[in-house]
Amino acid sequence: MIKKIYRHARTNTNRKLSALLLFILFVALFLAGCNKPDPPKIALSEKSWYYGEVTPDERPSHEFTIKNEGGEKLIIESVYSSCPCVIIDLSENEIGPGDLVSLRTIFDPTGYEGEVSKNITIKSNDSQNPEKTIKASITVLRVPNPDIEISEQTFNLGDISREEKALIDFTIFNTGDADLIIEEIVSEELFSYNFEIPLTIPSDKEFRGQLTIDTEQLKEGEFRKAVRIMTNDPQNPAVFLRIQGNAQ
Repeated sequence: MIKKIYRHARTNTNRKLSALLLFILFVALFLAGCNKPDPPKIALSEKSWYYGEVTPDERPSHEFTIKNEGGEKLIIESVYSSCPCVIIDLSENEIGPGDLVSLRTIFDPTGYEGEVSKNITIKSNDSQNPEKTIKASITVLRVPNPDIEISEQTFNLGDISREEKALIDFTIFNTGDADLIIEEIVSEELFSYNFEIPLTIPSDKEFRGQLTIDTEQLKEGEFRKAVRIMTNDPQNPAVFLRIQGNAQ
């Protein structure tokens, strides 16, 4: 009878001890979970930015900030733009808890006109937001420009005598909406032309030009020459007239 009572008491003690150990383990795990720092959390100063109205030669910039609102180190794995026209400079790619870094951007609007929007993507070790996007937009104002067109750019003179001068006639058109300026003519000394430099051609106007070749300066046989016309047309700053023939 005494043995039975002893065994029963020991069994109860073991059960209580086991329950106590489980309780202690639960409390330890709970406290460990409470002491674990929050994971990294990315926060941006702006989700979008409008650079305003600019001319094509302007380069507006803006500085964003990236903050780590978590309890562990935030690592910026990559930052890139959907277009090379948005230049990116990140000061640091590792951000401690509560710290922030600078993300400087420059928008190059060259070649654009009107409303333009691009995306800046930031990838990090924030498990809740591994990828964040900033919308970058700008309005590129149209600037009046000249637009040069030439009636003919290739001339085959065939057989020509070196005893007389050869003439080349051509017409320069300005199809743009600003004055076209012929700033320089680059050629060999055997060429001369019938206009003074600089030559201004108003919008929607034309000018009939003439080149004269001093054939005495040509060597006998086939020749190929080029005359370069330098202009203020941003799309065509240099236009070539190509001349070939056979000097006899």
